[in-house]
Amino acid sequence: MVPKQKKAADTAIRGRPIRGRLKALTRLAGVAAGPRDPVFTLYRTLLAYGAVAILILLAGAAEFIYFEPFGKPAGITVHIAGVYRYDPTTHKTLGPDQRTFTRSDSFAAVVDWSGLPDSITVQAIWYDAFQNVVGGVGPGRPSELSADTVIPAKVAEGLKYHLPGQYIFAVERLDGNLPVEVLGRRIVLVER
Repeated sequence: MVPKQKKAADTAIRGRPIRGRLKALTRLAGVAAGPRDPVFTLYRTLLAYGAVAILILLAGAAEFIYFEPFGKPAGITVHIAGVYRYDPTTHKTLGPDQRTFTRSDSFAAVVDWSGLPDSITVQAIWYDAFQNVVGGVGPGRPSELSADTVIPAKVAEGLKYHLPGQYIFAVERLDGNLPVEVLGRRIVLVER
């Protein structure tokens, strides 16, 4: 009789049969050899960044609503009577309340300090379009500033006229030397 020869697929290295393992290896090789979309990883990364961004946005909104609830008054406010043309020689305001001025106009804000409690420290400051301080009074208690009801915006040093842009007049409550709350503000436009 002639001995049967084993098939090459049935014989493994070192004489171990691999018939059962061959099927598993061919299935695994078939899965690993499939085409992979290179954009899929980028897509999942963008989804992860989007989810993190939404969480940050929700945390910020929750913090804002907690510290600034809707319908609740902000607390202490100051009455700013208006912003008027100003005569630097007489230190008086002229005309009606205005929102726009020319570069050559002098202007000042009028503040009523009597509505503020005397237990706080405040200052009133003019900021130009570049956030430079161009005038103001304080810091001090409202009773100390009661004589300074007219606060002019000064022309920046070295210039002949005001710079064009938005000027912000703000009355701020201070804690130490740092402003912690805006009690009132007005924005005026200096035209070119």
